[in-house]
Amino acid sequence: MMYSLALLLMIGYIDWQHRRIPNSIVIALAGLAACFAAFSSGVNFQHIAVNICIGLALTLPGYIKGIVGGGDVKLMLAISPLWPPLQLLSVFSIGVFSLLLLMSFTNLISKMSLTKAYYPSNTNLTSASFKRGIPLGSAIALGALFTTVITL
Repeated sequence: MMYSLALLLMIGYIDWQHRRIPNSIVIALAGLAACFAAFSSGVNFQHIAVNICIGLALTLPGYIKGIVGGGDVKLMLAISPLWPPLQLLSVFSIGVFSLLLLMSFTNLISKMSLTKAYYPSNTNLTSASFKRGIPLGSAIALGALFTTVITL
């Protein structure tokens, strides 16, 4: 589980910086999640099927509207074996809430006079961030981190 968290944090950072989620890392994460599901007694096929439906229900509308990318959909499918359904919803909701707080904080920092003096070209970081799409991979990584820390 800790290896998958490390991969999720790597995905979160890359998604925040570039709005891309590398397929190679998603495949590695899916492989780790499949191994976790195969060797864990608490995970069964029914939980995974419900999580796949939850993941698709949460990401496909945004993908269809062009708000999130295909990597975000693949990421939700890759992490479906890692948590029970309610905990997966917690990962997603805590992550989205954390991402909104982080982007709001970034917007606040970008409007401060010292930030404008030292970085005049980046006067509205949040607006530019939203124009590039929502980094849902970052949200999922934040949610996974907070959920893992809470459950320890």
